[in-house]
Amino acid sequence: MSIRLKLRLLYLASIAATITVFGIGLQLLLMAHVDTEVDETLRARAREVVRIAQLSGGLTGVRPEVGMLIELPDDELREREVYLQVLDPQGRPVVASVNLRGQSLPVTDGARDVIESRQESVETLNVAGRFRLRMLSVPIERGDELVGILQSAQSLQLADSTTERSRNLLIGGAAVVFVVASLSALYLTRTAVNPVADITRTAEAIYLQGDLSRRISVGAGKDDLSALGRTFNRMLDHIEESVEAQRRFVGDASHELKTPLTVIRGNAELLGRGPDGSDTAATHAITREADRMQRIVNDLLAIAELDAPGELKFQPLNLRSLVVRVLTDLGPVAGERSITLAGSDTAWVFADADKLERALRNLVQNAITATASDGVIQVRLTERDHTVGLVVGDNGSGIPEQHLPHVFERFYRVDPARSRAGGGTGLGLTIVRSVAETHGGSVEARRADLGGAEIEIRLPAGRPPDSTATGPGESAS
Repeated sequence: MSIRLKLRLLYLASIAATITVFGIGLQLLLMAHVDTEVDETLRARAREVVRIAQLSGGLTGVRPEVGMLIELPDDELREREVYLQVLDPQGRPVVASVNLRGQSLPVTDGARDVIESRQESVETLNVAGRFRLRMLSVPIERGDELVGILQSAQSLQLADSTTERSRNLLIGGAAVVFVVASLSALYLTRTAVNPVADITRTAEAIYLQGDLSRRISVGAGKDDLSALGRTFNRMLDHIEESVEAQRRFVGDASHELKTPLTVIRGNAELLGRGPDGSDTAATHAITREADRMQRIVNDLLAIAELDAPGELKFQPLNLRSLVVRVLTDLGPVAGERSITLAGSDTAWVFADADKLERALRNLVQNAITATASDGVIQVRLTERDHTVGLVVGDNGSGIPEQHLPHVFERFYRVDPARSRAGGGTGLGLTIVRSVAETHGGSVEARRADLGGAEIEIRLPAGRPPDSTATGPGESAS
């Protein structure tokens, strides 16, 4: 059973239950109201008769006196739908209202109970199976003496007819409402489930055609299904970007590895042609390209290690101490370039020292490569909002603005010719981004105040250990 049909049946069942409960409740309330109105009318007539009887001094057991009580005050006592009858204390009819036309009301068990209990009694009688009669029996007393029983009755035929008409109207109205609800359910379920059907069709098309560019058409609605459609589209965006990045990676990796392999093969063939003096140069070329291939492979392995869960060894780390050590190690490589360290002396993070050191080395080596022999490189440590920033900037040629969003992609080069000539693999900044993200941080590339490029790694701030640590995590002296 489809979800659309389930929703439709659930909707119709809810509507039907609501209509049924409402109709039954309304019918019961109407019947109770009619009975209450009839009872109030009967009580009002009975009170009036009893009041007149008590004030007139009649009802001494003589039939003419009782007849005078019932028949003389026409405008007060006679009412077309109310019937009156008086019983003597033994329960025998002695007089009746003129609208009974010589007939008598039945002397019921309720009327006999009034003789004993002297409490009013209300009954509903079925008269010859044709209509119902509502009857009120009240005692007529003078002092402590019971002088008679007054029966006040009214036909429920009109009330039953009204109730029946209202019931028929409710049934007809319920049928109309149910039809309208069925059409509404058809429209609403179709409209509500359309995004789900669209998601299904899109997923099937992607599976069958491999077309990741397809998207679900969703509006600006704030309902759950519209949100589901937008989430599905974002997921497709991420999948498409991942697949495209993988395709670029495979193509770029193949290209990057193809060139050194070609050089190695060509020079290897050249070495085999005999001692003509070219073997030494060929050997150097083979070694150089083999080294480059090794760097590419090492960087790829580093990225794979960062992507693998559970490979990091986190510990409290004094970031300034790590920076000082890296700058000391790379001092000979920097040559005449000016490298300065500024910022916080107490920047602690919780990190894998080896991985963070590799990222920092990549940034400093990139800055050395991007600057002239007398260039300026600045490393800064900043702290704000419970985070620590590691910023490496230089006064080199910088990164053009259109390349800034892509510099952290694998094998992406701002200047391919210069990068390859300098021995770069195009994976250094990718490693930096992976290190930052696996530590719960972020990385950003921008133009530096010095005029060149500036890369900032921002990591969650950590706490120093309870006791002085050794190695990379020790405080800078």
